[in-house]
Amino acid sequence: MSMTPEHDDAAYEDSAKKAAKGLAAGRPRTAVAQDLVADGWSQEDANSLVTSVEAAMQEEPSSGGGSRVGGWVLWLGALVVINLLSWAFDWPFWIY
Repeated sequence: MSMTPEHDDAAYEDSAKKAAKGLAAGRPRTAVAQDLVADGWSQEDANSLVTSVEAAMQEEPSSGGGSRVGGWVLWLGALVVINLLSWAFDWPFWIY
């Protein structure tokens, strides 16, 4: 199954899912690539796909999405609390 322009996208997606499932199960990259070679992929294309899938799997957990917003809310909340305490206890400093 060589990666040519007429390559079936559904077959590519199925192979990527199979690679992801094997990697998630803890199988080594070489074993997952050999499974793809057994399905008709060239060794080079199988290694490339497995490497791409592994990289995507490692990126996903670190892309926290809304975690950046939570950090800003926490920071602004701390500023408000400090300023309220400064006002309530007549401390000589304010954080703007």
